[in-house]
Amino acid sequence: LEIKVAVAMSMLILLLAEACQLANGLLFRSVATNAKLPINALTDLRTRGFCEVPGFFGAEFSGSVLHDITLLKEAGLFRSAGVGEASTNRLDDSVRRCEQCFLFPKPPSNVGDPATRNGVYEILDRLAEQLSDEAGTPLEPLLTEGLYAYYPDGGYYRRHVDAAPGLPSALRTWSYLIYLNEHWQEGDGGELRIHTDGGSETAPSGAAPSFVDVSPKAGTLVLFDSYKIPHEVLDTGKPRYAIAGWFSGRVPGSTQRRAVIGVLATVVAAGAVSRLAKSE
Repeated sequence: LEIKVAVAMSMLILLLAEACQLANGLLFRSVATNAKLPINALTDLRTRGFCEVPGFFGAEFSGSVLHDITLLKEAGLFRSAGVGEASTNRLDDSVRRCEQCFLFPKPPSNVGDPATRNGVYEILDRLAEQLSDEAGTPLEPLLTEGLYAYYPDGGYYRRHVDAAPGLPSALRTWSYLIYLNEHWQEGDGGELRIHTDGGSETAPSGAAPSFVDVSPKAGTLVLFDSYKIPHEVLDTGKPRYAIAGWFSGRVPGSTQRRAVIGVLATVVAAGAVSRLAKSE
């Protein structure tokens, strides 16, 4: 009888934890008011290769994320951002001047504002799900990448693309940016310049300049094709903050691996409950 009571209590605790997590996610759904791609944004992705969605994050949630960044910076979790693939990644001030804190793997839960970060993860998961269902390319949630990006006054990132064949970045399908810059105004710099001249890392020889500049205003989401869209961060005139990352396509066997992981997670959870019951 005691064992049955212990198991029942353990299950109740697990259910309460899941309920709290769900409630937390629902809270951030309401705070991040328009955290869903409108139809016109999906159309732009298909026809132009990029889209801009102002107000994707609500003002209150943008402020909470910015506060989390401040706390993580104070905790020393930001590092100078390099350029190149993982095996050849290097610091190069001629190309990039920026600091970053990776969101995958997750920062320690005892630093910053983990509740806000959970809201970010929830929104990214839903965005990836919508893109997978409605943008024509199935995505692999386990391969989502993300980071907090901080550009100091005088920061920049010169023209580049986010994915290239034959490299680890080849799986990247969509790049995303969500800006967090309250009170940004003309002259502050740090715009995202999306090049539309048909080139890649460099402009085609003899091509006239062709580009779209996106203001990094708080709450604005930008999505673009990781392969096809060359872009850069223009020189900043004041500190600039963003969430940046990539949604990646599926690899052969990923569906089966997800199923195995789901079974293993269930087994691990059941084992934990069993151990708890036996310890009572």
